[in-house]
Amino acid sequence: MKSKILKLTVLVFSVLLFTNCKDQSDLKSLNQEPKITHMSLDGTWRFAIDSTDLGLNGHWEHAIPDQLSHEVQVPHTWNIETGTEAYTGLAWYQKDIELPKDWKGKSVRIIFEAVYHDAIVYVNGKKAGEHLNAGYTPFTIDITNFVSFEKTNTVVVSVNNEFSENNLPYEKSFDWVNDGGIIRSVSIESTGKPSFQFVHVDPEINLTDSTGVIKTTIKLWEKDVDKVKLEFTITDKQSDKIIKAITQELTVNNGYCSTYIPLGKIKPWHFDAPNLYEMESSIKTEQGISDNKMAVFGFKKVEIRGEQFYLNGEPVRLPGIEYMPGSNPKYGIAEPHSYMDSIVRSMKDLNVCITRFHWQQDDYMLSLLDKYGILVQEELPWWQNPKRLTPKLVNTAHKQLNDMIEAHYNHPSVFSWGISNEINGDTDKKTYLELRDFVKSKDSSRFVTIISNRIWEKQENDETLLCDIPTWNEYIGTWHGKDRNELPNKFDVVKNAIGKRPLLITENGLCEPANSGGDTRRIDDMLFHIKEWSSHPYVMGYIYFCLNDYRTQMGEEGFGKFKIRRHGITDVALNPKPSYYVLKQLASPIDITKVERMDDSTARIEIKVKNSIPSYTVRGYKLQYQTSDDKPIEINLPILKSGEVFATDLNHINPRFAFQIVRPGGFMVIEY
Repeated sequence: MKSKILKLTVLVFSVLLFTNCKDQSDLKSLNQEPKITHMSLDGTWRFAIDSTDLGLNGHWEHAIPDQLSHEVQVPHTWNIETGTEAYTGLAWYQKDIELPKDWKGKSVRIIFEAVYHDAIVYVNGKKAGEHLNAGYTPFTIDITNFVSFEKTNTVVVSVNNEFSENNLPYEKSFDWVNDGGIIRSVSIESTGKPSFQFVHVDPEINLTDSTGVIKTTIKLWEKDVDKVKLEFTITDKQSDKIIKAITQELTVNNGYCSTYIPLGKIKPWHFDAPNLYEMESSIKTEQGISDNKMAVFGFKKVEIRGEQFYLNGEPVRLPGIEYMPGSNPKYGIAEPHSYMDSIVRSMKDLNVCITRFHWQQDDYMLSLLDKYGILVQEELPWWQNPKRLTPKLVNTAHKQLNDMIEAHYNHPSVFSWGISNEINGDTDKKTYLELRDFVKSKDSSRFVTIISNRIWEKQENDETLLCDIPTWNEYIGTWHGKDRNELPNKFDVVKNAIGKRPLLITENGLCEPANSGGDTRRIDDMLFHIKEWSSHPYVMGYIYFCLNDYRTQMGEEGFGKFKIRRHGITDVALNPKPSYYVLKQLASPIDITKVERMDDSTARIEIKVKNSIPSYTVRGYKLQYQTSDDKPIEINLPILKSGEVFATDLNHINPRFAFQIVRPGGFMVIEY
């Protein structure tokens, strides 16, 4: 009987489905896979070094000769391959692709996440576009008029990593790798018209009632559109629940349009609670959806009030660390996503809350910082030289800053954009002010900084004072003098220069073999400097340098792809040194101040939230331990502010008992 009912139900459903379709082609379309609009081009490409310019004369833009090329896996850098570790110059990549037939009549674009540092892109032998003097920012090239839907398409990219006076980083003035190649992911997409160039989200949070509103700014590729109908769907990524769906028709002016969308109660983004939201934006036309784009964002509020840094209305003093990408000789600058995950998890394991990068990063890296909860400053790669930018370099700086901000605008982890690092001598203040204002015109919601290592020397004349947060790469006792005991007096000078403003320590560490002493000295210096920074309430935090020994074209140790500076608390492959564990404890927001055994099965413990660096309120932390019969016990800690103490008894403890404190995301803070 049940079998007959099931068969009848299937028959009725099939008849209804058939009658609701206009014809057999509609019924067929129900069984088809969703249309592909985006394809990854990562993977196998043909590759050839071209040290004698054979390609330019031999028309390699059509195809690289098989006998002169070999297969590589993109993302790729030739500077970790045997024989080309030190090569700077021209190289070529080639990939043959077939496009879906249903892309015909649509816009087709190729997207490079980064090519270091000059790229010229050819499609089927014709130049489709170029991206010069910008090796770490993404770029998109419209190849609609160059592709074929009847035959295989050949994409060829010429890449050059020669040291250049028109690029930033400038000539050989940079302390990291010069790895050339298609160093990040490549993809190809098709869209209808109109289509999105970008969707920027400005989240605004009302800290009084925890409500949020987003300003959405959209730029279309097409400049001749007057109106556009947009559908927005906003989802809480943690619960996967849709919290808002709205359709609006907006007026477009020169490709731009914007709107405000209130969202009601929201959860703020914080390094201990990295709450994320996702917005899908779709363009609706009479023919259907012409394009859609996803944007992940979070609600946070960063402020400077007097001498203190505030996150979401609370004063915080934050420990941090910097990572130098491209340092593992196995990957070079073309790091896979899985390795990036290991890097950020190491940062989080270290209890750090803040980081910076000397140059623009892979979008996936910033997504990890969003996900795990680490504030980041991303910077223009202008390091030490030139002292003054030429007109060409000003244009380079504008392009790189614009592309960096456009690509990474939505990341809640980004709290600041950096203009330069350690530029000394006779600099041009007008150029600095112009670049600062240029960045502010692109993004007024974040801080802008200039990184200094001479504020103790230049004082009120230091460029760092032109921007939002004064900074100091503090190397007193190593690069700057041999006596670290001069540091307190230097602080008096710096404080006088900055006035009633906070100070961010943006670098400090021990570089070997330029400085001797090994990890033992690294630990001793770390303890000394962090203690001194913490003693000055206006120091809002520090970014220790650095997480890893790093590959660099100006390294003092090793050869080829193993040329490094030994500056890290891990080696080049993230294997920890003893200093790693010391910094982890120093960066812990909690001290274990008392452990007292009451009897054979009970211990009384006491913990205190630090009120130095770090200094912030802890929420959602847990204490975990195992009982004598191996039963896991978890105690939810109350909300504790800086300086507050929590005591409790641990019952049924193991004779060799241990306990640990963990963050809301599960990372262990400290253990006994």
